[in-house]
Parts: sequence; structure tokens; C-alpha cells
Amino acid sequence: MTGFDPRDASGVAERLRRWAATRFAGEVAVVGSPAAVGMGFDSYIHLVRLAGATLPAEWAAPLVVRLLPSADRVEQAHREAVVQAWCASHGYPAPHVLAVLDPGDVFDLPAQVMDLAPGVTGLAALKARPWRVRALVHQLAGLQLQLHAMDPAGWPGPTAADALVTQRLGLPRRVAAETGDDALAGALRRVESLLPVASAGPAVVCHGDFHPLNVMVDGASASVIDWTDAGLGPREADVARTLLLFRVASIAATGSLERTALRLIGPRLATAYRRAYERGATLDSARMRAWEALHALHGWSQVVMLHSGGFAAASSADAGSVPAALGPWLRARFDAAIG
Repeated sequence: MTGFDPRDASGVAERLRRWAATRFAGEVAVVGSPAAVGMGFDSYIHLVRLAGATLPAEWAAPLVVRLLPSADRVEQAHREAVVQAWCASHGYPAPHVLAVLDPGDVFDLPAQVMDLAPGVTGLAALKARPWRVRALVHQLAGLQLQLHAMDPAGWPGPTAADALVTQRLGLPRRVAAETGDDALAGALRRVESLLPVASAGPAVVCHGDFHPLNVMVDGASASVIDWTDAGLGPREADVARTLLLFRVASIAATGSLERTALRLIGPRLATAYRRAYERGATLDSARMRAWEALHALHGWSQVVMLHSGGFAAASSADAGSVPAALGPWLRARFDAAIG
């Protein structure tokens, strides 16, 4: 499978077409023009539509093809699919994963093929109708509250009390070790004192990366995508992540005016979101501070990785979309949260 470019939507669609023709024993065509919808922090995402007399109905509907950036992420691809399926089977609005493809099946990389969630991202909905910002904030908070209210019995992943903490510290530990960044190493030593507080509290289902780019809004309905960081843990772990991402929303801007606007309103959105969430559930202040420190440390380590030339999975496109100045800002948030 030489010459494969995971950014090429047409190439991705053609490979999927050939695989589907064999899988479903019939002629399959690509409908319309496949589209790349950008690269997430660690995935290539394409919109594809297939047609063929032997295709099951769900395969003839609009599809999302999500490729992970390295061949060693097979286990992650399967784990995410299982988590999404569990959430959907328990009534939560998550897209159905139709197939998980290992490297060599179709592409050189692990891939997920899933339903296309209807609507637009929460950020796009906000930009299109900014006068509805309050309603959108309440809609997103309601979705997160709904997730946290689910019965976690039978969760298909780690259930240890410190599982989310371990997951969140994985990247900072790796970046500190591979880059020799003394500041990160020192922060890791300092954060140890917060871990008992961060791991305490009732465990709920956490998305792990809940923000307007991972929520597809279709009027009064919405679906939640990208379950990479999902796990069981205290609700504060999930909410603190969301609030921090609202505050750095400007990095998702597509222009200077939009960037300025998001930089100004991001903190206000974070405040409004917390108020909306706390109408449905109480948040523990000490755990919120602990998790803000953990998330700030994780984000700081991402910036260091991207701008140090580390990890093969970190692309130049990633580094260009995440300003180096975000690192010191996140370090300051970490210092403020840890006290």
C-alpha cells in the first residue's frame, strides 16, 4: 500500500470503494465528491458516500472515515468503537461505528467507518447564529449532564478510581521523558499531591474532550463524536476539561477577526457553561482545581510535543494550528490551579 496519503479524500474513498465491493460482493461506486474535513489533533477525517445494489442501507448513507495517524493505534481504534457502541446502546446520541479497519485491510493506518452525525459542529452553529449562544450553551450542558447521569454498570473500559488520572498524565510523562523538558518534569512532581483529590468522588461516564467541535448540532438534536478520551471518573474531570477548552477556543478560529472574538468571549462562555451545568449537578471546587491543573499540564505537554519536533504522529499542520504561545499560558493556568 505504498503511496497512500491519508489527507487525500479521493484516495481514501477509492480504497474504501474497492474494499466495500469485495466485502459486499457487488459493484460499488463513490457518489459525489469525497471531502476532507480537516485533521483533528490526531486523526484524518473524510466524508464519503457509496452506492451499490448489494450495500446494506447503512453503508449507502453518508459516512465518516476517520484514520488514526499511526499503525500502532489499532487497539485505540477498536476501544473507541466499543465505547461508542456502548453509549449508543444505552440511549446516548453517539454515531454508530460500522467497521474498524486494521492497517493492511484497506489503508496503511487503522480506521473507523461510521455514520455521519447530522448537523454542524457546535462552534459552527454558534458562529452562524451568535444570538442563540445562551440556548446553545444550555443544550451542550444538558448533553453533558445526560452523559454523567448514565448508569456506568458494564462500562467496557478501565474502572479503577484513578484510571482517568493515569490516562491524563500519560502524555505529559512521555513528553517530559522524550524531550527532557525540566519544567514539565517539575510540574509532574508537583501534581502528585493532587492525585488523591482528583480520583475521589462518584465515578460517572466522562467523554474526556467535550466541547463545541465534538458536538454536532441539528436544531434541537445533537450527537457527540470523538470518544478517544472517554472513561469513568468524577464529573469534575469532564467539566474542567470543557471549561478549559472554552477558554482556548480561539485556536479553532479560521481568521484573525474570529480569533479575536473567541479570545474575548471564550472566558465568558466558560462561566456561562459552568452555571448551566451546575443547575443540574453540583461540582466540587477542590476537584475542579485539581482537574484544571491536570488538563492544563496535559495541554502544555501537547504544545511542547508539537513544537519540539517530537513524536512521529505530530505533524507540521498540528504545530501550525496550535500557537507556541499557548504553552506558557497553559503553564500559568497550571501554576494558578495548583497553588
